[in-house]
Amino acid sequence: MKILSYNIHHCSQEKIDKVLSYDADINVIPELSNPTHIHIPDSYEKVWQGVYEKKGLGVFWKKSINCVPPKWWNEKHKYIRPLIVDNSWLLIAAWPTVHDGDNKVYPQILLEALHEYESYIQQYPTLITGDLNCFIGQSGATQQTGRLEDIVDFLAKYSIVSLYHSRTGETFGKETRCTYHHMFVEHSQFFLDYTFTDIPVFAYELQQKWDKMSDHHPQMIVI
Repeated sequence: MKILSYNIHHCSQEKIDKVLSYDADINVIPELSNPTHIHIPDSYEKVWQGVYEKKGLGVFWKKSINCVPPKWWNEKHKYIRPLIVDNSWLLIAAWPTVHDGDNKVYPQILLEALHEYESYIQQYPTLITGDLNCFIGQSGATQQTGRLEDIVDFLAKYSIVSLYHSRTGETFGKETRCTYHHMFVEHSQFFLDYTFTDIPVFAYELQQKWDKMSDHHPQMIVI
């Protein structure tokens, strides 16, 4: 099974067609437009959540995949979307997002959702993927509000680790690669996109070449 995780930055049909060309079984797409504004083939099922019609978190998957939104999903976690796959494992699509009036930081938003879903993370093999908007030394992130370090430590309790870091041996905050180019500036680089899992993975690729379709790089996970 192939899972594509890709923040496509301001959705368009051209970008959706590019995503479809990867032929992933499950697609986790931050910044997806409401599916009423784009065409996703009828051979896919989908869920979407967003405050703005043109910018939300979408997940779409081939109908051959048994992927079910659980009844215990709490809508207050607008951009942290759990799905049960093949009745056997938990996918959490994540795009922690701050809106006007919010006084939280991105790691805090994600941590609150992870704590709420902790019993299910304990129950199921779990894969968490997306644009987490988190990095070491993030402005406003503290031990009180939550930091990337706290997310890593929370998941480590359940042997859930970052695929990139476990496979490269690199440490958080000292990555030799990036996943995001701020304001599309090639050398303004951050590592924001992650996949954490305790599921055996056949292959993981953080696409190295940046094609500027988005300010992010896609991740492909094969399980």
